[in-house]
Amino acid sequence: MTKESRLEALHRALLEKAGQPVLFGDLVRAVWGDEPPAGPLPALRSLVRRLRQSVEDEIVTDASGYRLVVRRPGPAQLPADLPDFVGREEELAALSSSDAPVLAITGPPGVGKTALAVRLAHRIRDRFPDGQLHVDLRGFATGPAVTVEQALGRFLRALGVPPANVPLDRDEQIELYRSKLSGRRVLVLLDNATGLSPLVPDAEGCKAIVTSRNELPGQTRLTVLADDEAGALLDRLKIDGAPDDRAELIRLCAHLPLALRIAGAHLADRHLPDYLADLRGDGRLDALEIEGDAAVRAAFALSYKALPDDARRLFGLLSVHPGADFGVRSVAALAGLSTEDGLRLLGALARAGLVQQSGERFGMHDLIRLFASEQVGDEGPRALHRLLSFYLATARAAALLIAPHMERLDPLQLEVGGRSFATVDEAQAWFEANRAVLVAAVQVAPHPFASHLADSLRGYLNRGGYRQEVNTVMAAGLTSARTAADATCEAVMLLGLGQVHWLQGEYEKALEAYGAAVELATSDRMKASLFNNIGLVKREIGDLTGALAVMEEALRLRRRRPREPAFLGTVLFNLGTIHGARAELRRAIEYIEEARLLLQEHASPINVAIAHENLGVAFRELGEFEEARRHLQRALVTYREFQSVLDEPNVLVNLAGIAAETGDSERARELATQCLASAREIDDVRVEVEALVVLGDLDAAVELADRINYPVGRRKAQLNLARHDRALAEELLRDVRANGDLLLESQALLVLAEATGDAAVGREALELAKAREQGAVVARAEAFLAAQPPANGGSTSS
Repeated sequence: MTKESRLEALHRALLEKAGQPVLFGDLVRAVWGDEPPAGPLPALRSLVRRLRQSVEDEIVTDASGYRLVVRRPGPAQLPADLPDFVGREEELAALSSSDAPVLAITGPPGVGKTALAVRLAHRIRDRFPDGQLHVDLRGFATGPAVTVEQALGRFLRALGVPPANVPLDRDEQIELYRSKLSGRRVLVLLDNATGLSPLVPDAEGCKAIVTSRNELPGQTRLTVLADDEAGALLDRLKIDGAPDDRAELIRLCAHLPLALRIAGAHLADRHLPDYLADLRGDGRLDALEIEGDAAVRAAFALSYKALPDDARRLFGLLSVHPGADFGVRSVAALAGLSTEDGLRLLGALARAGLVQQSGERFGMHDLIRLFASEQVGDEGPRALHRLLSFYLATARAAALLIAPHMERLDPLQLEVGGRSFATVDEAQAWFEANRAVLVAAVQVAPHPFASHLADSLRGYLNRGGYRQEVNTVMAAGLTSARTAADATCEAVMLLGLGQVHWLQGEYEKALEAYGAAVELATSDRMKASLFNNIGLVKREIGDLTGALAVMEEALRLRRRRPREPAFLGTVLFNLGTIHGARAELRRAIEYIEEARLLLQEHASPINVAIAHENLGVAFRELGEFEEARRHLQRALVTYREFQSVLDEPNVLVNLAGIAAETGDSERARELATQCLASAREIDDVRVEVEALVVLGDLDAAVELADRINYPVGRRKAQLNLARHDRALAEELLRDVRANGDLLLESQALLVLAEATGDAAVGREALELAKAREQGAVVARAEAFLAAQPPANGGSTSS
């Protein structure tokens, strides 16, 4: 077999099990068949080194083999290139050939910074096969700018991080961003930045293009177009005329590309001399030197003046629309138009060069939006009210589909109706398309719109893992409610803000927010929701007694509202998990099974699957493996049917654990390997730790658990490592007891007994496991004690 075909055979063998470790021996057989070389492992390593140089995919060395990680197509976020771009050839050549990691393009507004940056990005994009990221930071816009945290969140999601795994902490986001870019070649385009920031990639092989009106280190500072470049732009825009007229147009537009493009759109059906006469007006611009701002405003004013009345009205109203872009339906609501008229007028504005269209959405240059804000008149507040009514009505309809069982504010009486949705997918798609605009709307909305919009957004944002965004909208909604002294809205905002703190690991702040909301709440339903959440936070911080007390109060309040079975099912389920954490497994199963029956009739299949999964985990702890396997398989089938990929790995690792505990090591390894691949695919690092434990890669599991601060995973690995290490076994038992890990306590005792041969400790482990009905631990403890010699060293025969 030739070296070339050996390389192909190795690549094929790894591809067939992409994402999974392939054993060294299997790879040797795939490459050399029955005639391996004298030193097969060194020969395989040499071949792997050559393969790494010839393929884009990543080849990872695992403990027992190699694993191929297919390099997926990276994000492709660059805006479309301008077809009429001209000039800047010297700048393009210099920037394209630069080895600098940051290419800064600066200059005054309207000079063409963004156009040059986009042209440059398209010219060099082939050098960055792992993707191109883009964000308009809106650093000089009239509305809220995009924060570094919001931009990092978008970039991390584009780089494959599941939304739920995007950290809230800025430093953690930056660290994850850098790790995701490490070893990749990614181009990052940062438009309208106020300065350099952590968004600039600090990774070899990556490059940033940054545009700004401010001075930046190492900048390429743009001035206005030269005469020949401006003339070439007029040619591209198909503006004919006498040379003197063209030269005067260039002068009156101050050689600025933005002003020239506006003029070009306006000249589509006019003679150049007439346009020049209008542009000169009363002589205001008839001077030797034309200021850029005056030139741009003059071009805007002529285009605006030439519009029909209804288009002029819409142009002014667009300035009150929050966010960077807008769709036809929201524009229709803003102006009180039909969708057809909205689309017609947007088309007129696009032809005049005053809005830009990208797919089904439209946007405005910052300078044009500023000019539009001066034309809006007294109708602005009323138009914003209509727009917010549309967004709130639509967001509430979408939220009721996506998260139907959330506690939420009663609906407002709205001036404008919203969209309706036939499916959850449609509602989700609308939220995705409008997420940035909706977050911006909450920040500028008056009361009560800010609080009600935040309330309708929080379920979608939390489920999607958009933690920065939910933090922003809940804070804005809370400020709005408090300013208006609206206790009802304030209580719901505190409920949402408590969840933000909880997800952020700020448990004391979460409990403080929930406690303040309880003081404001007037209904049993609201109090039950708050007690439920307080119970979950207390469970998470290890206060199981406190968790049980407040969750039982939540259950008492929920049972008084029998017409809301889904809410009751949720509390029953959560109460079951608290009993499980208290090692009261039969009680846990009783509550979770009651919850499952309610949820089966009144909630989504995913909720039912989660109940099955937790029942499976509880039965596994009891050592009732067939019952555990039945529930886990039911959960897995549902997760796969509904493509709930985030939920699969935990089920797989529990099934793998059951296989290992029942002696089926081959099946355990197969399931754990599947789990490891799935967990790595979605960055579920905690489950990755547990899969490594089942696979026996214990040192790697401990190292990873310590790195991500997952002590439960570390303890599970140490249960195996400590069986022959007395010091580690003693340390493990102290750790388990100090942290109240009741389900691991009997196992840690048994491991100490195994490490020391101490039958008394073994009997203590047995009695504790019996008290907690941990059948698998009982069986192991009994086997250990049966194998111990008699205490007096004498014969066991009678």
